[in-house]
Amino acid sequence: MFSFEKKFLVFIEKHLDICIMAAAFLFGAYMRITMRYFVSEDSYYDYLRWYDEIKSMGGLKALGTQVGDYNVLFQTIVALFSYTPIIPLYAYKLFSTLFDFLLALLIAYIVKKGSVSSDFKLAAFAFSLVWLSPVVALNSAMWGQCDSIYTFFVILAVYLLYKEKHIASMAVLGIAFSFKLQTVFILPFFLFIYFYKKKFSVLHFAIVPAVMWVTTLPAIISGRGFLTGFKLFFEQTEEYKCIMMDYPSFWLCMAFNYQQKYYEYIRPIAMVITVAVLAGWMIFAIKNKINMNATNFIGFALILTYSAVFFLPAMHERYGYIYEILAILYMFKNKKSIIPCFLLTLTSIATYSIYLFVAPIELSHLGIMNLCLYIWYSIIFVKDSLYREKK
Repeated sequence: MFSFEKKFLVFIEKHLDICIMAAAFLFGAYMRITMRYFVSEDSYYDYLRWYDEIKSMGGLKALGTQVGDYNVLFQTIVALFSYTPIIPLYAYKLFSTLFDFLLALLIAYIVKKGSVSSDFKLAAFAFSLVWLSPVVALNSAMWGQCDSIYTFFVILAVYLLYKEKHIASMAVLGIAFSFKLQTVFILPFFLFIYFYKKKFSVLHFAIVPAVMWVTTLPAIISGRGFLTGFKLFFEQTEEYKCIMMDYPSFWLCMAFNYQQKYYEYIRPIAMVITVAVLAGWMIFAIKNKINMNATNFIGFALILTYSAVFFLPAMHERYGYIYEILAILYMFKNKKSIIPCFLLTLTSIATYSIYLFVAPIELSHLGIMNLCLYIWYSIIFVKDSLYREKK
């Protein structure tokens, strides 16, 4: 063996964690580069048309008019894209990919801070799992979607809530809401922590709409209404009137598919059931005085978010993004969740494939799989939270 070979191998062995992250980053970057040409239906019919319309109206000058159905902050970002020489499709994907990277770093940081060991290898592995997750890569680099953006802020808000930095947590949650209404899926968990821990005032929640309002200032200055951002939220809740929208939900298991004619009848029932399930979980945690340590904190955030998406009507295939990332984080706290996390990822890949590649996969089968996974996670959390400390 040559001396330089030996030095190289010794360097890798000594800095294995850094090498793992570097290799994962390069491979993940390569995956995303190969996906850059793909134009999804959402990109073709929505994002690229919004970009052209905003650019034709003068970039930031277009903020005086609502373009598309996304929030003002997202429209502001697109307006800024229009001043760059970057190809529009690439601009969308690069921005989302940036948050893929930040999200992976954030998960790695949380895992590192929660580890009893000073070893960085576990954090490097966490970074790799998120960055290389097919769901994360497909969502941003192929689909051109922005779910990693608001999810980054959601996970950061949850971490700050755990650290009892309540003002910062609510401010970050406000930023998440400013990007995507789907942030609402984590709200039941925040409400639970408010009731359960009694460490902050209900007035802290006012920070969320305050931050949301601040992000709409460019549009307000451009002549739009004082409550523009909030009106958009209400409009979005009425946009889709199907019982399910490609997400393998509880209602798919009940044999409801895309029907619109039953929506007005099923919607109120679905809302009541969702609230009942969420309330049931909260009562369980309160009655059993569940210790909200780091493991249970993440696990309960996962359960409540999963419950909200699984039981609500009109859910899209991408709406499970928050709990899918929480599932990866929970896996590092509870090894029993490794297998369901893997199966959850496969279920999401299959669901994405139906839309992106028109894969001949029966969605009803995925609904049954998702139901089984929801029950599996529920059993893991209940057993772990009730019996771990008694052993």
